[in-house]
Amino acid sequence: MAHRKQIKRRVWIILIPIVLILLLFTVLHFRAKAFIKNFLDEKIPDHIHLTYNQIEVNLLAGSIGLTEVGLDFLDKDTGIGKAGLSLETIDIEGIGYFKALFGNTISVRHIRLSRPRGEYYQGSHQVENQEGSVPEGTEEKTLSIAQLSIEDGAFRILGKVGDSSVFSVEKLNLALKNINVDRETINGEIPFSYGDYDLSTGMISADLGPYEALTLSGTSIKNRELLLGNLSLKSKFDKTTLSKKLDKEHDYIDLKIPEVRMVNMDFGFNAERFFLKATSVVLQEPNMEIYRDKLVADDYGQKKLYSQMLRELPIDLNVSEVKINDGYISYSELVKNGTSPGEILFADLEATLGNVSNTYENGVKTEIDARAKLMGEAPIELTWNFDANKDNDAFFVSGVVTNFRSESINQFLRSNLRTEAEGDIQELYFTVSGDVNSSTGDMKMNYENFRFRVLKKDRMGVNKLLTFVGNIFTNDGSGTDKSGYRYGEIYAERDNTKSFFNYLWLNVMDGMVSTLTGNGKKE
Repeated sequence: MAHRKQIKRRVWIILIPIVLILLLFTVLHFRAKAFIKNFLDEKIPDHIHLTYNQIEVNLLAGSIGLTEVGLDFLDKDTGIGKAGLSLETIDIEGIGYFKALFGNTISVRHIRLSRPRGEYYQGSHQVENQEGSVPEGTEEKTLSIAQLSIEDGAFRILGKVGDSSVFSVEKLNLALKNINVDRETINGEIPFSYGDYDLSTGMISADLGPYEALTLSGTSIKNRELLLGNLSLKSKFDKTTLSKKLDKEHDYIDLKIPEVRMVNMDFGFNAERFFLKATSVVLQEPNMEIYRDKLVADDYGQKKLYSQMLRELPIDLNVSEVKINDGYISYSELVKNGTSPGEILFADLEATLGNVSNTYENGVKTEIDARAKLMGEAPIELTWNFDANKDNDAFFVSGVVTNFRSESINQFLRSNLRTEAEGDIQELYFTVSGDVNSSTGDMKMNYENFRFRVLKKDRMGVNKLLTFVGNIFTNDGSGTDKSGYRYGEIYAERDNTKSFFNYLWLNVMDGMVSTLTGNGKKE
């Protein structure tokens, strides 16, 4: 009997503390739930409006969950809505009580945001930027989140007028690990540090201004490799409509790239300057059509050479290599009503661009090596380099064209220069050294039976007099050296209202005129 009483006593000794602990946790559970609910209802700033359907707190598991959450962010001064966010659920799991109570770290194992839908409204009044800071004299706290997950999110930026979308992204999924917020990070451009991340999206669209728009069918980032699917950069209007909207020339563009891959990507901020690095960028099968209506007034704004563009980028860019595989470029101009636009095209384009950077030391050059088929037929090679650190934008270009039938370019010559050509160029070599102002070089050609025909103003017939006079000064390919070449000199002055490729075209044309009409001898 005594033994049985002893057993009962021990059972009660064990049960009573357990019951008391459970009661304590029950009280704390409801107190915690009431505290969190009161905090969300009463302590959030007035310019942030929060709504939710249910809140669940599990003190033992260290978890908090909210359902059907809505957040509206208002301008502090005007009360006008600036942004909105809705979520099916917010789940916070694995809250570390011990570190929070006895240390300076608030730790969370996982925060999951399910189906967030966000909008940001552009407006004429912007909130003054106030950098986050930790007041002096306050206890330093650290927030540590092992993983943040966004599942099936969507976000868009609305324009200042109406409900037009400036930017939108669908099916956003993100897993971001090892997030840390402390006194040091809070004042940075990105107010937290982070570790590995995986990201994927569905359709992305961006309004690039009054004339162009960008779309992507999807993106993904995994193991620091970025993949963009079906990139499209296209004019919003057809060619005729675009011309009617312009007060000065602006190219119609239609660029499609099925796949862009960036390897070993890294980005962030050095001090307040954004940087982007990658060891490789590959553009697979890019197809670009450019059309210019020369009947629209010229744009006399100064055009920068590529070295200056790279040097003056607002970010630090460092890409070791860019590769273009199986590309296609078409450029056409309309110079007279009632005629077809003249077109130049480059097919089967393969190119490698090395050291695409504005962060390397003086003397390290950006190197471009490109090969294509001019007019889809004649092999063409171009080698080009420049040092973006040089303020005079010095560059060197060399090129080779072989097996070129001049008739293939007559559509462009007819429309743009009111001429036609006949004859074959077996080989054409040129080298050009220049800077932002002028360039010099040399050319050699091996060609046969080359002749020009100058057309009438309406391009409907040949101007026989000008053609006869012109061909008096044009050598048909005879009078060559023992290797079959005629030689010419190149000199060109840059029109800074035109692009680099216009500058290169001036050099090539000057070299051809010198080779075709000069004595053909090597100086």
